[in-house]
Amino acid sequence: MKVAALALALSLVVAPASGTATRSSPTLFSLPSLLRIRVEATRDRVLVVHDVSLPRGEWQAGDVDLYVAFGAPGTPRAMDARLYALDPGAELRSDSPYEAILMDRASRRPSSAYALLGPPQMAGTVLHLREAAFRRATSSTGVARIQVRALLDLPAEDARTGREVVVRLGVWGRESLAIGRLEIASPDSAPWIARADAHLCGPEADSYPLAIAVLPTPAPRRQAPPFPGAPILAVRHPTDDLCIRFWTS
Repeated sequence: MKVAALALALSLVVAPASGTATRSSPTLFSLPSLLRIRVEATRDRVLVVHDVSLPRGEWQAGDVDLYVAFGAPGTPRAMDARLYALDPGAELRSDSPYEAILMDRASRRPSSAYALLGPPQMAGTVLHLREAAFRRATSSTGVARIQVRALLDLPAEDARTGREVVVRLGVWGRESLAIGRLEIASPDSAPWIARADAHLCGPEADSYPLAIAVLPTPAPRRQAPPFPGAPILAVRHPTDDLCIRFWTS
């Protein structure tokens, strides 16, 4: 599906906060992981997709709220979130069955929600996982998969630094979530992304380049950048974000 048409396809637009929750969160699962971060860019919009593996762990019962902070540039035009009953190693396809996750906008993380992506003090959205849905998603493998999609305005272009998207990463307690595959794609019929790079950004970040797949693969560059490292091996800090820059032809 083209990003330009996604504003009509995202059925779960972020809604205003419905109030501050007072209930406590149930005992939750073990460490999640970021299986894939994908950016799809067209000539007027950008779609940022997080695929998160969510183990059941010690969870027994109760609804679960997860907090996702907004990335940059700006507040998303639309967002949605989906819950899949898929093994982390399985391929996520466009026809894979899922359940929609209800969402509420919030100015910061409510005390009842677990911080899943991004800093808890930043504006974002609360994902409401109902007990029955989470139980169904984890019944076969003990692991659920969440996909969060955010539709953003196209970042302004700079001749030297290209266009930049800031993607929020996750920290669970004191542990940083491992990052799997990074992708940037041009879904238009005439692909226009010439090259891209990715690196961690933040006050403590190691800015060494990370491997990111450009789809479809562009022509080789005459001067190659430093050999990028695998995202899963990157040294992470709780304050790190992911900065993805891309240049267009």
